Amino acid sequence: MDAIFGSSHQQPKPGAEAAAGDEQDVPASEYARLERFVVAWLVGNNAIFTLAALSKGSLRTHASHLEIMVFSISMSLCLLYAFGTMNSSAVGRRAILIWFIFWLYQGVFSVVYSLSDGNTILATFMYFLWNVFVAATFAWLIAVIRSELRALGSLDTVTTRITGRLTEIIGLQAALSLIAVSQGIGPDEFFRLAATYLFQLSLIMAWLFSLGVFDVGGIDPHLAVTKLSLSLVEGAALFFTGVLVLAGFGAYFLSERSQPDRRAIVRLFYITTVSITGAYCCTARVVWVARRRRRSKVSDSDPEPPA
Repeated sequence: MDAIFGSSHQQPKPGAEAAAGDEQDVPASEYARLERFVVAWLVGNNAIFTLAALSKGSLRTHASHLEIMVFSISMSLCLLYAFGTMNSSAVGRRAILIWFIFWLYQGVFSVVYSLSDGNTILATFMYFLWNVFVAATFAWLIAVIRSELRALGSLDTVTTRITGRLTEIIGLQAALSLIAVSQGIGPDEFFRLAATYLFQLSLIMAWLFSLGVFDVGGIDPHLAVTKLSLSLVEGAALFFTGVLVLAGFGAYFLSERSQPDRRAIVRLFYITTVSITGAYCCTARVVWVARRRRRSKVSDSDPEPPA
């Protein structure tokens, strides 16, 4: 997992967060162009989804299928804005807000889309609940991972590595989208496009979880593989992330077929959903423990005030 997603083992340094904030903090205006690009892309994504939710017939089909192909890229761009700008504390707050608003909008219009598609109230509620869950919980996870990575120090090195990996993932997602769209986005193409989407989703989600487990959690990949020196939660986080990666690869193989097995894609959809939920819960626990441990070390290393 570490080799695929480019995580490295680094231990937090007491007091490094304050030093990074004091010495390397830059204003958000330094990343104004990136912010405008990301916001414009997300607005375009939501505009396509709104068109799909409010229209009918072939226009609805083409808009919804096109939105599937840009959605994962939107997630990756949000993470690029959050983690590619770690030398600016102000950008961090903006990035979290942008993530939350984007997913909340998706949740609201998922209700409109689902009801107009003839789904039940229960199914519609589950769609909305999933979007709200991702909006709130992942916003917290992204914020904590970003904060802990800033505490590691050496922001230039960490940011360069993260930006490079994210750029590779976005490039791969864009290439997959172009290939999928070039083969058609008509009414009979939904399951092929959905399989491509699942693979795209697995790439960025597995990257985020591995960042939390290896870089923030401080797990040594060598010891984890050779000696299995993992706690139950750490092992579960890697297990769910591994299942997510395997499901993504399975979806990729199915997406290469002109008429993929629909039942297989539905099963992979549920596996992906469960693995993302499990990986999130375990990764959040690992990250929270790592943050508590670091703060305890910083507190212990602070000199006592003079009497």
